Amino acid sequence: MLRKLYFTFLLLILISTPQLFSQNSGISFERLGIKEGLLSKEVQFITKDAQGFLWLGFKQSISRYDGYHFTHFPQAEMLFGLSSDHKGKIWFANINGLFSLDEKTLKIQKEISSNLHDAFPENDHYENIYADSQGRVWSNDFNNIKCYEPQTKHLKVFRITPSYQFNIFKSRFEEDTQGRVWVTNQWGIQCYDPQTKRLWKVLKNQSVSDIAFLSKDSALFATPNEGIFLLEISQKRISPFVKLPSMSDVPVFLKPAHLPSHFWLGTDRSLYLFNAQEQSFIDFSNLREEGITMKDCYLDTQNQITWLASSVGLLKHDFAIDATLLQVDLPKKLVAFPVKVICFFHENSERNWLGLSHTGVLSWNEKNNDFQMFAIPDGAPVNQLLKDDKGNLLACTQRAIFRLNLEKKSWEKLISFSSNIKKVCLTRQHQLWCLPEWGAIQVYDWQTHQLVQPWKELPYQNFFQQNVFTDILETEDGNLWFSAWFPKGFGIAHFDIQKKQFVLAENQNKHTDFVTDYYLSLAYNAPNTIAVSGYGGFNVLNTETGKIIRTGASGNLKLKGGNCNSIVLDKKGTIWMGTTEGVCSVGKQNQVSYFCEKDGLTENDVVHGYSLNSANQLWLGFTNQFNILQLERLQQKQIKSNLKISTIEILGDTTLVNTHESLVFEPQQNNLTIRLSPLNFKSASQNHIRFKLADIHENWIDNGNAEMISFSNLSPKQYELLVQQGDSQGNWASVPLAINFEIKPHFYQTWWFQIFVGFLVLGAVYSFYLYRIRQIKEIYIVRNKISADLHDEVGSTISGINIISNILKQRLIEQPENKGFVERISEDAKRISEALDDIVWSIKPQNDSLENVLSRMTRYASELFEAKNINYQLQLPEDLSGIALPMEKRHDIYLIFKETVNNIAKHSQCTEASIKIMIQKKSIILSIQDNGVGFDTKQKTDRNGIQNIRERVNKYQGKLDIQSNPKAGSLFLIDLPI
Repeated sequence: MLRKLYFTFLLLILISTPQLFSQNSGISFERLGIKEGLLSKEVQFITKDAQGFLWLGFKQSISRYDGYHFTHFPQAEMLFGLSSDHKGKIWFANINGLFSLDEKTLKIQKEISSNLHDAFPENDHYENIYADSQGRVWSNDFNNIKCYEPQTKHLKVFRITPSYQFNIFKSRFEEDTQGRVWVTNQWGIQCYDPQTKRLWKVLKNQSVSDIAFLSKDSALFATPNEGIFLLEISQKRISPFVKLPSMSDVPVFLKPAHLPSHFWLGTDRSLYLFNAQEQSFIDFSNLREEGITMKDCYLDTQNQITWLASSVGLLKHDFAIDATLLQVDLPKKLVAFPVKVICFFHENSERNWLGLSHTGVLSWNEKNNDFQMFAIPDGAPVNQLLKDDKGNLLACTQRAIFRLNLEKKSWEKLISFSSNIKKVCLTRQHQLWCLPEWGAIQVYDWQTHQLVQPWKELPYQNFFQQNVFTDILETEDGNLWFSAWFPKGFGIAHFDIQKKQFVLAENQNKHTDFVTDYYLSLAYNAPNTIAVSGYGGFNVLNTETGKIIRTGASGNLKLKGGNCNSIVLDKKGTIWMGTTEGVCSVGKQNQVSYFCEKDGLTENDVVHGYSLNSANQLWLGFTNQFNILQLERLQQKQIKSNLKISTIEILGDTTLVNTHESLVFEPQQNNLTIRLSPLNFKSASQNHIRFKLADIHENWIDNGNAEMISFSNLSPKQYELLVQQGDSQGNWASVPLAINFEIKPHFYQTWWFQIFVGFLVLGAVYSFYLYRIRQIKEIYIVRNKISADLHDEVGSTISGINIISNILKQRLIEQPENKGFVERISEDAKRISEALDDIVWSIKPQNDSLENVLSRMTRYASELFEAKNINYQLQLPEDLSGIALPMEKRHDIYLIFKETVNNIAKHSQCTEASIKIMIQKKSIILSIQDNGVGFDTKQKTDRNGIQNIRERVNKYQGKLDIQSNPKAGSLFLIDLPI
């Protein structure tokens, strides 16, 4: 029978009699428990919000599920109910009152407070919460049905109990297509009419567990003891409909299933799928055997998933998988379990043949789910099924080939093998090629069943003894291709039917192009493409040239396990391989995905019965059953994206943020991990994500199956993150999700702080400038005052001494012996006056320019040389503008020049002198030359003039070069940095 259900196979799950019988459907549920992230294995309530997140209620906690992770909201008190109004709020209640949780901000608000200080328990309870399409929130207490309208904050109470009682009862609420709210409980059925705003009693004095609608005018309701009843609403008529499969079961809920006229019936002991049209039940006895109590049911119509809250966790049945994967159980009445489906042969769109590990061959009519057994005489495993040129079915075991006589339902042995055979190929040349487990390939003439040898010679001696052949197939040109283990080469070869010789693929290809030397399986795709898989990946070759045109190494493609047992090529060129991790598909762009147990596959280890039929269905053999995978469904290109941000981790801590507002993070929060979910609740292997930051990433970054996108050390700025949802086949949604967020700068990185600092720097610079100007002015004032004082006070005194000494000289004619002293006083006074004049000149700020210095130097030299009748030449720089000297340096340069010129005038006895002043780079160069008597520069002298010149030059790291010889004149070269 079918293990998975979908519309095409609807009739297969029904029984023929309209009375109550149960049967085991084998429908499997994925179970999520504490290991998967639940806080408790007992789930009480299920609902889904407007965004698509699933919400679960536990005894003292609420959890949100995004398909990957659970986010928990622990509560201090026991939960009374949970529901979503699909307008942005989750409603729940506990002993403290009625609460709402905003699904965007995730903030909880108390709507109604319980009055725990009075003697009435009714205002302390809001149980069995239900939010209808108008946003009204329904609940019940001990005696009443309550209706709360959030917009008006109005609570309306409807008394339903005939007498006051102190026991909480269980109510179920359901809204029909006309907006009426139906309530079921131990007091019967009540209905709220939004037009009259009255709650009228439809059924009294009969306990009702739940109600579900067959049509606009009819409903079914389940009772604990009497079974299921039909309610014809307009006629107000109630009639028995069907008995429960087990009278010991107490119904908990009756909810619509994905199939028309089908309902999920959950009880305190089991679960049933009820077909209202046929009045039949499918009993999930495996759940009954575990003693599972059903609590709640939610039908996710968008994703075609049924969610069940139970005492053992959250159960999930993905109805959408039914259209993708069909699981078919083998009939126990025909074959003894355990048995493996080893191989397939697809005769036509309805009839398929299954080779088993024992007993024989099964024929399966897909249309009516009819099995027939054709037992093999020796009961050996059937390794291969094929047909001869006359349309007869052939079955190959390790030791023989059998032909089926369909009319007699018996097998005829055609050929017996001397060794174990694992693969055969019946060629267009009417030859049967057989691959033994070890040793030489055996070839039989199909007409005579005699051994023949088609090849002229082998590629090398011991060709058969050194290699192990694993698979064989014939291409359209009649050539035969082999996969093998070639210990000394690479395991791909073909037999050229024209040249009658074996050709090794290693002769036409580079050794680095082969993924292995041990290949296991072959697949052919007309007209000239062959794929070979093995340990380490796969290769694709062109059958005309023998060249490898594609290499898929396990390491490069990150194939799980790396052991590719079987391979097929579909019509679109996608490669499908059976591996130890499920079915692996590799698209033309090398996009890799897996279909495994989490997606509904019976087992991950895909080894046997790997077959692709003309309808693009992949058939997989397992123990006691087989799977049919609809490849067309897996390759659908249209992607409906519903990507949502689930949580954001900041510096490793999960932070619940309102993703519907601007995402702004502090400067230190620049390490982000954004968790996303497509909210389709599919296996992670079926969901792919890629992303890029606008203006930063030029190309998409493939995130694979991971739902987390992480960024570290993000710079302060505004970002736009684009995220695109894809499937396992490399198809992508046309419109990406745009996530805008901002990393705030540190205060010192803000524009206002930088402007403030800029003004501070400018202010400081300007203040320093003013301070420096004030200092310079003060220095100038002091220098002017000093020069004025020296000139006025000291200068006038010395001038007076000079005048008096001149008067004394005139009066000492009579006393000539004192004339020398007076002349000495006059000479010293004159020298002091000159020195004082130099000091006053150097102190004055207006003389700081080099131009003023040179002007005074030339004036001094001219006066001195003219007084001594010495002919002289002066050569000065042309442009001296803008060059200023510090006071001390200006004074020393002048004294160096003055001392040098003075020595020439006094001691050289020259008649001619030459002075050159030059400015080179950052130096002033003085060249002073005469034609006097000269002197010996090496001879020591008691004069201080040259020594003073040398000290002043060394003071500024200058250079002094004196060139002189007796009777040959002198040359002073002075280089001073300025």
